[in-house]
Amino acid sequence: SHEQLAPHLWRCPPNVVPLAAGDGCYGSTRLEQSLPRGAEGSPFLLVVPEDGKGPSSVEEVTRANTGAITSSLARLRVDAILAVDLGGDSLTGGVDFASDPECGRDRQVLHALRASRIPCTHLVLGPGCDGESAVGAMRAAVRHVDESGALLGVVPLAPLLEPLCRHSAPLAPNRTPNIIKSALERAAAPPEAADEGDGEGSGAARPDLCTINRHGNTAHVPWSWLTVALAIKLSDA
Repeated sequence: SHEQLAPHLWRCPPNVVPLAAGDGCYGSTRLEQSLPRGAEGSPFLLVVPEDGKGPSSVEEVTRANTGAITSSLARLRVDAILAVDLGGDSLTGGVDFASDPECGRDRQVLHALRASRIPCTHLVLGPGCDGESAVGAMRAAVRHVDESGALLGVVPLAPLLEPLCRHSAPLAPNRTPNIIKSALERAAAPPEAADEGDGEGSGAARPDLCTINRHGNTAHVPWSWLTVALAIKLSDA
């Protein structure tokens, strides 16, 4: 069973449990349990206690979640953070909220990481690959980051193609690592092969756009976005 280390901090059981083919892993810790164990006991699970779907105000939700996450980070004695988000709803707010995008889970985590004052770099892999952000909203969010001087650079994901093929194979095709993998494979294919489409992420009216269907959301995202990561300075020491 999971071991509770602090009110909002847990450690996975010691035994690695490989993923079953096609496992969506939603609503579980099966992804974390499939990872190799670190010498310090990782992976750890940091719980975001407030989902923002109740009567609490944005300020109350943020205060509770920031307190929970920062106390867990202090318990772990973290001295630097690389915060990875596949898709980028942490930038736009996405759709994971009831009334205010700032209550979305990824936005809440971002607020907490800033408040922790621990040096943090925010990595957004495959902007839009989660199908939760409109193209216009993503463009506006990235423009804001760039104009504020926080955008450190754009990183090509092509070197990740081989490990993505290996590690994401058990996941369902519409999981974000597999959507990124499809985009990288398409980018590496001859032009005539890329034009034929490849199942997940094909079918857009324009050949430069990928159609993504996930959890009832449909988005048309530039293929080129799905092959890069954005490196963003979130906070300094």
